Amino acid sequence: MISDFMGSENFSARLIGMLKDQDELIGDSAFALSGGIDSSLLFSVLGKGKHAYCVGVKGSQDFVYAEGLCITLKANLTKIYVENSDVIECYRIVKGIDPNISFLDLGFETVLAIILSRISEETLVTGQGADEIFYGYKKFSDGREENNKSSLDKLYKITLPRENKIAEYFGKKLITPYLENGIPEYFSTMDRKVHLGDGNNKLIIREAGRISGLPESIYTRGKKAAQYGTGIRKVQERLGLR
Repeated sequence: MISDFMGSENFSARLIGMLKDQDELIGDSAFALSGGIDSSLLFSVLGKGKHAYCVGVKGSQDFVYAEGLCITLKANLTKIYVENSDVIECYRIVKGIDPNISFLDLGFETVLAIILSRISEETLVTGQGADEIFYGYKKFSDGREENNKSSLDKLYKITLPRENKIAEYFGKKLITPYLENGIPEYFSTMDRKVHLGDGNNKLIIREAGRISGLPESIYTRGKKAAQYGTGIRKVQERLGLR
């Protein structure tokens, strides 16, 4: 497994540099943290002295992962415990912004809306774009999609405009480092073999995590999507929110 990551070392070092160059852009932003490799790398590279927020129901996987990372980095973490009322309110907000949103997308956008509704900072850093650029989705690794073109198209045409509207609703702004400083242009057009290995995805990001000093348990970790890791998908299903 580790040898797959090592082959991406030069690309990963470049990615770290391209992220570090955005330090001034980050300012006093909050960080959305799930404990997965995408948000963990961002927080380890750009989050020194910043505050991280994690959303979930009591006992959720994301709380466990995010708390472990913040202990390692000696960073501040606020855990946002989600109640049914939070999910219902943010569901209505997201559906109001995009009435045609799919049930799958509704889950992770509800997570985003809940974080935005709670942070005191004016801007929020997210890992948006990492799955599309670095071949993180299962549909890439299992061969259902040979390239990331359609995923990138959806990201820029649908997901990002919608998320910016959600942020505007709460009077906030989003910062998405994986989509800045030439990162999409440089990495997204690479052959899928650069990003995918023997049962592994996002090799460049995982190797960047290793280089930046993250524990092996984090940079090798598989991670459920936000709506699952937070436990919010189950809440939505129980409440019949579709």
